[in-house]
Amino acid sequence: MEAMLIRSRYKVTHVQLAQEGYAALLAVDIESRDKREYLLNVYEGELVKRYVACFDQLRHCPQYHGMFMDRGSLVAVFDSVEGDPIDQVFYRGAAVEWKKRVLFADQLFHLGLSLSDFPPEISCAAFLSENLLLKPLEDRMVLRYQVAPMEGMNRREAALLLADQAKKILLRRFRSPDAEIAFLEGLEAQVFLSPVELYGYWLQHRQAITDGYQALEAKVPLQRGLYLLFRNLARGFRRLRKGKRGR
Repeated sequence: MEAMLIRSRYKVTHVQLAQEGYAALLAVDIESRDKREYLLNVYEGELVKRYVACFDQLRHCPQYHGMFMDRGSLVAVFDSVEGDPIDQVFYRGAAVEWKKRVLFADQLFHLGLSLSDFPPEISCAAFLSENLLLKPLEDRMVLRYQVAPMEGMNRREAALLLADQAKKILLRRFRSPDAEIAFLEGLEAQVFLSPVELYGYWLQHRQAITDGYQALEAKVPLQRGLYLLFRNLARGFRRLRKGKRGR
């Protein structure tokens, strides 16, 4: 089968995603010395005008290498990145120590801040689970810019997507300190209009969450176990009483 070439330069090696009017392709730059691989976002039809405007506004994104037209299609070029999707690392029951959870949560909110000026069509797509990739051995989180079309995107929706990802990393667990529980409850109760507001909220709680875990670690095992047991029993009773009052 003859290889597919885009602009006589990018040799397609894999189709990541294909749907009406859009495709995400992995392609090798055959003109480069190192045969570097890129992620190509290809748009057709009515999507062309919409995404030309989006990528034209894209600034300060090191992974972005520009856009061009090819046979009536818009092609936006990004670095190809690898890693484990967030759902494969942070799932309920995953044995990830608290220090790494706080580290990755901090990286997530920093990424949210760095994308806050991007068009929502781009930032919202970047916050989808399949595009949040982790490199556990490097303790690093990276974004894959597979910018599939999404409807109704705005900065508040970007904040909601970011908060949903944060809840996968920082879970309400038996060993969670009070500060982490308070942070998660705030995520549920408050309205964040942008990733910037969400980042500010994280900064208010980050140190308290770290201090809470360190205080738990400082306790001897028996003392820590008894403290957590009675603390969680008290939480359970409070939720039960609150539920009864709400009836």
